[in-house]
Amino acid sequence: MDTQTKIDRLTALYEALRAERPKPDQTAAWFAASALVPAEGSVADLVMQTRALHGEFKDVVGRHGAPNGSLRWVCAALMAHNGVAMERFAAARETLRDQRKASKTGSLHAGGARAALVLCLASKADTPVERFYEMKRAILPPWWRASPQTTDTFAAFHAARGDDPRVVVQNRARAEEVFKSSRKARGHKREGARLCALMDAEPRTVLRRYEGLLEARSDFRKIRSSLDRSLLMEWAAQGLETSDIHAIAEIREHLPKSVSTLGSARLRLAHLLHIQGRELPEGGQLAAMAAVIAAQAAVIVAVSSASTVAVTAS
Repeated sequence: MDTQTKIDRLTALYEALRAERPKPDQTAAWFAASALVPAEGSVADLVMQTRALHGEFKDVVGRHGAPNGSLRWVCAALMAHNGVAMERFAAARETLRDQRKASKTGSLHAGGARAALVLCLASKADTPVERFYEMKRAILPPWWRASPQTTDTFAAFHAARGDDPRVVVQNRARAEEVFKSSRKARGHKREGARLCALMDAEPRTVLRRYEGLLEARSDFRKIRSSLDRSLLMEWAAQGLETSDIHAIAEIREHLPKSVSTLGSARLRLAHLLHIQGRELPEGGQLAAMAAVIAAQAAVIVAVSSASTVAVTAS
């Protein structure tokens, strides 16, 4: 699917999501639509499935339970794209909550909604709740820099992939040493290490990309303010180079004017369209899915709170 076709399909999905009540706000509609762009099926069918799942969340988590607000629409779209039934999500969430106290891993982000969603999206065969808690125990940071949102997301992806917790910890430690050696990257050493372990990326290669993207940032006047180091580290781990920033900047300019310019929303949406259908060098589909969830969740939170918040920043 070429870029213009993606934008046309994105716009059609957005308009269909906003055509009837209840409807997502504009930003939520754009990011829910972006999750549906690569899905098989007509615009009408995909929107109908998303609406049905959005309505079913009320029965599972209540009117105000997580995921709520704008994120509920994005989650519904992700589930529609990946064929995840609400019954499976509900069962995973309930099992996670039942086992939380015995796991001695602290609180669950959003009452287990984030971990349940990732486990269901990233694992087709089963919902490995026990592996999730094994992984969470292994990667849980000290309390003074704990972030249930970050830990739950990464633990769920690793568990869904069947990674060995000991290997993940070792890979993170090795990657952290690499980023610590760079003056430009040491402030994001833990973030870079988490991403390298998740994406199966070689840390020195990611560091080279990151430093290249950082050096080229000044060339992108229109988007320079949104290209913070956290975002560049994420893109470097995904295998993106300077040429990709040019492509993302170009897509950003061609997005409809109604796409929010608050924070990094417009840039994040352009990035998602750019990587859709792309074979990432490390991590394959799992890496792409990680990028999608991180971007969509981060942007919705950022826009709703009028501040930039990244899933992988803590």
